[in-house]
Parts: sequence; C-alpha cells; structure tokens
Amino acid sequence: MTVLQQHLPQDRDASQEQTWGFSVWEFISGNWPYLLAVIFILAIFFYARYNWRKRHEK
Repeated sequence: MTVLQQHLPQDRDASQEQTWGFSVWEFISGNWPYLLAVIFILAIFFYARYNWRKRHEK
C-alpha cells in the first residue's frame, strides 16, 4: 500500500541541504577540531608504520 503525501513537491529532486540537513562546508566548519584530530592520528599511524618497516628491513 502506497501512501502519497500531496504536500511534498514532486517535480524536482531535493537539494543537498534538504537531503542531509547540512552542506559539506557547514560540516567541515562545525567539526574542524575533530577532523584535525583524525588527520593528526592518521599521520602518527603512518609515520609509525613507516619507521617499523624501516627498522625491520635489515
């Protein structure tokens, strides 16, 4: 059984803000400390992996 909602516009697709509730730039500007922390943790991880490989090549 399909229930049609007449009050919703059907003629065009929803914009990004209507679909997600925020834009990518709003997400980045609102969560920049967390994104910076993730990048910092990834940098530490890749640096440690590089050093581990370099030590164990011998």
